[in-house]
Amino acid sequence: MSGLEAERGSKILRVLLVEDNPGDARLVRLLLTEAKGHVYDVTVVSTLKEAQALSGDKVFDIVLTDLGLPDSRGSATVDAMLMAWPDCPVVVLTGLDDHETGISAVQRGCQDYLVKGFDDPQILERTIRYAIERSVSARELRESEERFRTLVEVSPDAILLCTEHVVVFANPSAIAAFGAVRRQDLQGMPPTRLFGEGAIRQLIAVLSERKLGRGEEPKAERVECLLRRFDGSQFEAEVTVAPVLHLGRPAAEVIVRDITERKQVERQTRLAAAVFETTDEAMMVTDANHLIVAVNPAFERVTGYQSKDVLGRNPHVLASGRHDLGFYQNMWSDLLACGHWHGEVWNRRKDGEVYVQRATFSLIRDADGHVLNHVGVFSDVTDEKEEAERIRYRASFDALTGLPNRSLLHDRLQQALAKASRDGGRLAVLFLDLDGFKPVNDTYGHLLGDQLLVAVAERLTHCVRESDTVARIGGDEFVIVIADMTSPIDAVVVAQKLVETLGSLFEINDHQLLIGTSIGIALYPESGATAEALIGSADQAMYSAKAKGKGRYVVAGDVILA
Repeated sequence: MSGLEAERGSKILRVLLVEDNPGDARLVRLLLTEAKGHVYDVTVVSTLKEAQALSGDKVFDIVLTDLGLPDSRGSATVDAMLMAWPDCPVVVLTGLDDHETGISAVQRGCQDYLVKGFDDPQILERTIRYAIERSVSARELRESEERFRTLVEVSPDAILLCTEHVVVFANPSAIAAFGAVRRQDLQGMPPTRLFGEGAIRQLIAVLSERKLGRGEEPKAERVECLLRRFDGSQFEAEVTVAPVLHLGRPAAEVIVRDITERKQVERQTRLAAAVFETTDEAMMVTDANHLIVAVNPAFERVTGYQSKDVLGRNPHVLASGRHDLGFYQNMWSDLLACGHWHGEVWNRRKDGEVYVQRATFSLIRDADGHVLNHVGVFSDVTDEKEEAERIRYRASFDALTGLPNRSLLHDRLQQALAKASRDGGRLAVLFLDLDGFKPVNDTYGHLLGDQLLVAVAERLTHCVRESDTVARIGGDEFVIVIADMTSPIDAVVVAQKLVETLGSLFEINDHQLLIGTSIGIALYPESGATAEALIGSADQAMYSAKAKGKGRYVVAGDVILA
């Protein structure tokens, strides 16, 4: 910033002065130097050709031009300047008392005119300032109108401007909405032919006059109605009417949106929702990523889960753990191949109760065949007899693994002890605790942990005879009763087999898991004569096995194995 500019505190205004009279040019320069509002950078040329040559290279804030130039005069000069500087305000300099020429120049597009002979710098500065301000305002108005015109023309909604008696304007979407061929088919017709004699016409007439007539803030009104196209067909429409002024008189801007398809979808949705909400069968909908997006009241009654408990979750939250990976793979294979699957599935309620349901799963695809949703419809098919059987079963068996629980274990152990006592036989109690199960459970979740326990239970049952008892007494603790042994070595052989089997890799849900087991062995009659004593001795021996490094077995007491 120059010292003079800093002193005046204003930006530099770039002025193009087109003047062939050196004296007049010097006077304008002098007056601009004396002006106090701005700093002026003045470029002087003497011909139209010189001015036109600068239009492509330099930017000016204002053009001051004489009308009588060596190579152009009068209106021709005005037109040439306006064409060369379309975005720059032009002020013409006329001869003494030549106001008519100045007025003609303004009418042709110039911002203002000055009659030569003035000597007041404020007059010149004020004229320049006002010309620039008017030019900026005019440009902003043109740009705003152009943006508005573009928005109206490309709008997907039908837009009309209506007076009470005639349609003044219609955009292309309005032409298409009413089935017209050209804009003139709509423009000039009475609005009543489009909107009838009812509420729409009243809104156009009454609202416009009442609200705009009293100078109130315009407020749009919206109604839904049935409209008719030129071919006689009808469509459902959402019509928004806003009062405006047209040529100083009340009018209305009317926006028409065809909502026929939306209303049909709404009706179908309401019908589907009514069926969904009122059916006695539980229903569940998942998205393409197998996340639950909707459940009905019957689902809540059957599963015990409220919608807020399961929305956004995978249906595996319901899994009972009774089905292996192959079951679900076959189910999904049939579902994808046929579009539906029907069968029975064991699931788990929120309270942990396992139940069987008769289920039908279906796919919803889009027009391109991509899966959008999975819909499951199911019902609890367990009758009173099956319910009683499940109650009895749960009293004796572990719900997850199907193994005898602590209660049934005690019953069977008591029976084995009674027989051994009568026959002078021998038996062993093996107490197993899994090594490394808790990290698996914490890392992969309880569902996979449950599946791992099921797999462990299967391996345990394959390591013993059918006459032996394998029980799960809680968590990852198992007890095995080996009856009718010929030698204590039999228990050791089984324990060694169990350590090897459970130490082998588990593959569950694409996860490779490695755990182990620590085993305590209690022998009858050496380690105790009662069920409680034998289980207690085996439990203590198991802790000794863990203390010695896990993945091994320990025999309770100082028993000589032979």
